[in-house]
Amino acid sequence: MRSWAAVAFVLLALLPWRATTAGDTVSYEVGRETVRAYLARPSKATGSSASLAPADVPGLVVLHEMWGLNDQIMGVADRLSRLGYVAIAPDMYRGRLGADPGLAQDMMRALNEDRAVSIAKGAIDYLRRLDNASGRPVGTVGFGMGGRISLATALQGANVQATVIFYGKVETTREALAPIKAPILGIFAGRDAVIPKDDVNKFEAALKASGKDALIVLNEGLGHGFMNEERADFEPEFSKDSWIRLRKWLGAKLMPGVPEEPAPAEQ
Repeated sequence: MRSWAAVAFVLLALLPWRATTAGDTVSYEVGRETVRAYLARPSKATGSSASLAPADVPGLVVLHEMWGLNDQIMGVADRLSRLGYVAIAPDMYRGRLGADPGLAQDMMRALNEDRAVSIAKGAIDYLRRLDNASGRPVGTVGFGMGGRISLATALQGANVQATVIFYGKVETTREALAPIKAPILGIFAGRDAVIPKDDVNKFEAALKASGKDALIVLNEGLGHGFMNEERADFEPEFSKDSWIRLRKWLGAKLMPGVPEEPAPAEQ
């Protein structure tokens, strides 16, 4: 059975990126590595940023789960672009995809956090080179493994204006969280076997004690991955509520003063 999974993994890694996405494949340099990424830009006619000049449209770096840069996470970037953001989703796995949980966990464990943060910082820089938008406000949004990288990017001094963590590994002390300057939105699951509820509570307490701008939401009864429609723990109603919360929070942090347009139908 494992051999068939390995074959499936190789085949998935060789498949071209899906042709049905609205965005483009781009690349940028991080040290000696060329990083491939998926870029989704908002339509001029949609989203709260429709009235803004291209260089003023906020940007988001979308950081994938342990499964890799697959259709699902590119769909998240597409959805954020429909809300008015220019979104880039970098590939931290060099083109590989996890065909089953075991393989995906192996790749996640092999990922060097410092390298992943460098990739996220490179994506932030890419968004600010795009349209000559050196002053573009940029946030990071990560899920699972990507949620951890979203937090780690803020901890390592990235110039970001918003940090969003969906069920990613956290820090639990004031000392560890001291470098954070950007507002934090963290959305977690109370029945998460990966991120203990106690750690989430300590994370929230340490942020509050440090005077950080943070909103932490703990959804009781949910399991890890409740935002991912391809996973068993997916919860449609809670996912819809979390998307609404995310949209409003990002708008307040990255587009203050811009009138909020009616959102596309929430899934």
